[in-house]
Amino acid sequence: MSRRPAPMGEYEERRNARIRRLREQREGPMRRRRRVQPLLLVVWIAGTIALVGVLIVLGFNSIFAPRVMAWVEENPGAIEHGVVQDFVEWYRPEVLADVPASDEQRRVTVTVEQGATDTSIGQLLFDQGLIGGQIAFQHAVIVAGREGTLAAGTYDLFPNMAPSEIVATLRGDDLGEVTRVTIREGLRLEEVVATFAASEMTMNMEEFASLLQAPPAELLNQYDFLSDLPAGRSLEGYIPPETIEYEVDTDAIVVVETLLNEFQGSLTDEIIAGIDGRGLSLDEAIIIASIVEREAVIDEERPRIAAAYTNRYLEPDNPQTVGLLNADPTLQYGVTTGEQRPVEHPLLGESEGTALPVDEWGAVDWWPQLQVGGGEVALEEFALGFQTYTQPGLPPMPIAAPRTESLEAVATAPLDDGFLFFVAGCPDGTRDGSHYFSTTLDEHNANIARANEECAGQ
Repeated sequence: MSRRPAPMGEYEERRNARIRRLREQREGPMRRRRRVQPLLLVVWIAGTIALVGVLIVLGFNSIFAPRVMAWVEENPGAIEHGVVQDFVEWYRPEVLADVPASDEQRRVTVTVEQGATDTSIGQLLFDQGLIGGQIAFQHAVIVAGREGTLAAGTYDLFPNMAPSEIVATLRGDDLGEVTRVTIREGLRLEEVVATFAASEMTMNMEEFASLLQAPPAELLNQYDFLSDLPAGRSLEGYIPPETIEYEVDTDAIVVVETLLNEFQGSLTDEIIAGIDGRGLSLDEAIIIASIVEREAVIDEERPRIAAAYTNRYLEPDNPQTVGLLNADPTLQYGVTTGEQRPVEHPLLGESEGTALPVDEWGAVDWWPQLQVGGGEVALEEFALGFQTYTQPGLPPMPIAAPRTESLEAVATAPLDDGFLFFVAGCPDGTRDGSHYFSTTLDEHNANIARANEECAGQ
């Protein structure tokens, strides 16, 4: 039995339906792939960017950043540009630290020439070991707002100063009038005050004298080397003989701090070690150095003079000296202190009076020649400690400002040579400041006879 053929329209409809199904089957996966492809592309791009970023960072840190940093170190002035400063703060922040180059208290005198740039000044300071790096110095200049204002001049600086402190020391041109004051070696405090009074300084001299004779605790606490200073003592012996430039209107406290900073800078590790090695405290060493300063004329003799006084002090049971220093300069100090009674001298209580005002200190001969033998010099009771011909041990305080060389002489004194005596001689009939040294009293008496013969008529 045969089927009737489907009508043409129905056939076409079935054919089109089949074509549509085949097309859908063929295009379905493609549509799905098209929906997934953008997401994969985004992930791929993001991954690529991240990888490139990592490679860039690694490459910059390991290759480019060190080269940029090396360039900055060669051109420290470039730190003034914000982008360079930002880079250094990110990559090497420690090079900007405001820390000293070392803990050395060694004084270094530098001269900044006229027209010197901030960069050339930084190079000078670096070459002298005053700063650990030029970038830190340039950064300190920028922080202080002192670009291009650092002044020419001669400065005393120290490796234990922070870059910011050095920048503050290099004065700007807009500061006031300046003057130089020279403190000579061997001056007592009253003479130091008189020296400043005779200068162009405008500070209150009574205040200055008070700070030196009766320093307040807040001043003493600033300096470790003054930590063992006996209560009630003045700064006698701790004011160094130096030439320093000041602004004429500098306050008295700033002047005193400047002088103490100078003294601190003179205390090298070698001096401290030498003093310790001789069994002395710093204060004892300064007392002896102040006497050496008043006795020594020839530099080469300072260590031997220091040895004689140190041996006498450290050997109180030696039958030849029985601990007596026999130092004429201490007698001079005691005599004039008793006669003049300078205002606020630490040995003078209220009962002793204060007869001599500050403005008269410059007219006094503070070191008169003794008119009688050392043992016959009479001192008032409060000054008896300076009668070193009858009172054993050191006087109660230094008597003058010793130069660094005198303190070094104490630190390096040849104690093992056994010197106990010395007397001024006149070689070839000329009193040239030299002395004859001896280890025994018999030798000393022979040297005295020799000196008296040589110096007859002098």
